[in-house]
Amino acid sequence: MDSICVYCSYSRVKTVNCRSYFSALGAADFSVLSSVSSKQTLFKNAQSCLGISGFKLSKDQVGVLGNMICTLNPSYIQNSDPLILENLKNCGDLSDTQVTAIQTLLFSGNTQYGNPTEWNLKTLEQLEVLPLYLKKDFWDKFSSSVREIYLKSFIPFLRKRKTHKWKMSRLSGASTVSRFRRSADCTVGTITAIKIAEEWFPFDYDSTQFDMCLDVTVLNDNLAAVTEKVVDESFQMIILNKLNQLYPSGLPESVVQLLGSTSRVANVSDISKWNITTIDTLSSLMNTDNGDWTSDQSKALIMKYLSVEGNTLGTDELNAIGSNLCSLDVSVLKTITADSLGNTNTLDISSCSIDQKSALYSIANSSFSSERSDPTTFFLLISPYLGGAPVEDIRALSTQNISMDISTFLSLNPAVIM
Repeated sequence: MDSICVYCSYSRVKTVNCRSYFSALGAADFSVLSSVSSKQTLFKNAQSCLGISGFKLSKDQVGVLGNMICTLNPSYIQNSDPLILENLKNCGDLSDTQVTAIQTLLFSGNTQYGNPTEWNLKTLEQLEVLPLYLKKDFWDKFSSSVREIYLKSFIPFLRKRKTHKWKMSRLSGASTVSRFRRSADCTVGTITAIKIAEEWFPFDYDSTQFDMCLDVTVLNDNLAAVTEKVVDESFQMIILNKLNQLYPSGLPESVVQLLGSTSRVANVSDISKWNITTIDTLSSLMNTDNGDWTSDQSKALIMKYLSVEGNTLGTDELNAIGSNLCSLDVSVLKTITADSLGNTNTLDISSCSIDQKSALYSIANSSFSSERSDPTTFFLLISPYLGGAPVEDIRALSTQNISMDISTFLSLNPAVIM
């Protein structure tokens, strides 16, 4: 069933057909439903149709609900028929509390996976994608040798399907085999270019051995490959510390461009010493695939770039920076020209302050002034910036027979709509 069916009106479904409706709906992608209330309404209707009471779902009810299971709270997961685990394998993501509930159900021993004391490599394989989310106390049920064998195939599988790095990071922290004998020496095996190329690197190292076994020259020569695979923050800190030792006066631009998600563990002091002179470097740092920046970090990065003579907040820069624009001072935002903003892709300024939104609205108003003769076109262009509009401009728009959607209305300055 197409995901759009999650928006279909249930009021049109006859009671006699409701089971078939929810059975078909169970194949939909519920991740498209961003509203918690929408998910709750759908499940409330399902409860009425399927006779669900309490937190225990029968095997039949679980089968009918299908992917709607992904939206349920932990109480249903840990108390329902174990078939629910099979449904959860189809979820695009799982919350921390859902994962805890999954483990509670698994640890009970009353599932198709049997008693935890008897778990083995086959158990991990049968769980399919679920081990990606499970926590350290789950992984501790398996010997280090079983974990190593399993991860050698599981990690390449996850990378092939382009699993998000933040999910891989969670797995790394939970499943990494600890080397209990702490040593000042490398005991696992020196990290070489060949080792880095292995598909499951660096999951066979704990943070201590990663530090001991990674020579800074090898790191520098293979930086892109290392930062692409390393997602654990403790490992990323080791990488950054080694690079800072190699380049005490600051990381060169060629290195900065290869940091990937490792860049996110840098502090403002680190960033202040980086060379960020070109739009290519700024764009690579702002790649959202590598994670979010804190406001202080993004401000430091952008201001470092702007400190270079000739660099401005032009169209390319604004497209690269995106919502990180809200980390900048109002005085900096006011330097953006109308042409630059007018040619920029739609910006998300929802996290900006009222003063920041006001500054950006003023520029946008100038950018799109030539479109005022066509109220509909002008509104579509200016709407992302209306959160900074003064009351008189909102009143003027209201006389233009413009239909404002609820998200735009909610973005307006509260002082304007009171």
